[in-house]
Amino acid sequence: MNEPAPIGAALAARVVVGTDRVLDELLDEVADELARRGHDVVRADDPRTVSGPFDALLVTSRTPVGPDLLDRHPELRGVAFASSGVNSIDVADATRRGIVVANGATPQNHGSMAEATIMLALALRLRLPDRMAALAEGRPRPRPAELDSRSLRGATLGLIGFGRISREVCTRLSGWGVGRILCHTRSPRPDAWPEVEFCELDRLLRESDIVSVHLPLTEGTRGLIGRDQLALMRPDSTLINTSRGGIVDEDALAEALCRGSVAGAAIDTFGIEPLPSDSPLRGAPNAILTDHVIGHTVEMYRSLVPAAVENIEQILTGGRPPFFVNPEVLSSAAAASR
Repeated sequence: MNEPAPIGAALAARVVVGTDRVLDELLDEVADELARRGHDVVRADDPRTVSGPFDALLVTSRTPVGPDLLDRHPELRGVAFASSGVNSIDVADATRRGIVVANGATPQNHGSMAEATIMLALALRLRLPDRMAALAEGRPRPRPAELDSRSLRGATLGLIGFGRISREVCTRLSGWGVGRILCHTRSPRPDAWPEVEFCELDRLLRESDIVSVHLPLTEGTRGLIGRDQLALMRPDSTLINTSRGGIVDEDALAEALCRGSVAGAAIDTFGIEPLPSDSPLRGAPNAILTDHVIGHTVEMYRSLVPAAVENIEQILTGGRPPFFVNPEVLSSAAAASR
């Protein structure tokens, strides 16, 4: 197991900073600040190509940090991710190795994503894509008997996962008059959240008007929402996924939208990004598709640079990163040193 450095001022260290098609400007800012603080910063598209030892690694979840890389760098103290996703590393394996993992789960990050989730729920309930298409196509306004928009008030919301974003959704919806809030999670918190009904996934899918996915991508969540699960949803229900691609079977969802067995979907993350031009979702009706950018606000981005810098500094000094993913690694290291 790696021994943490003595807690104190960060000594000059070698830090590898990756690249990313979406977050490159952010990574540039972090790299510049770390260099200004005296660290030896190495930029690399793929950290596996870096020769020699390095103390810390900063990447995004689109850069794989697999066991082959960790095997070659036993000196590595920690890995920081520039945003909230950590699905490109096996956190449990990193913990066993004594490697700290941190991310950019700032309050501005999960707050912005919660607001985006509510916006998408409203857009789907109020049939925004169809209303915009109607204007573009010159269709006549629908008669009252033809209206199919529904209010969010009184609707049953189903949250799959109950992390920071889901909890922020609940907080922001208080006072909106929504109906029941159902939640499927491995870690129910009924005492802290009495307004939430924690339940099994099948029940959530059957009873929810809006199903919203808020999970990390793991072997346990990959393909979680497939044909069988979509078949449980009602024809007037909608699905939102702003978490990670690969959790929802995109082919099955496109089929469900085309059949009308699901009324609509808002999908921001995909198994392959950017979304391929031949994806069946592109031709599916009542689908809002965005390029993993929904909820990415100015405030969120401004919060990520100082968070990443402080995460790296704390990793280098053996302290507690402000956005620690595996804090148990420190207690394990302390126990091993006794």
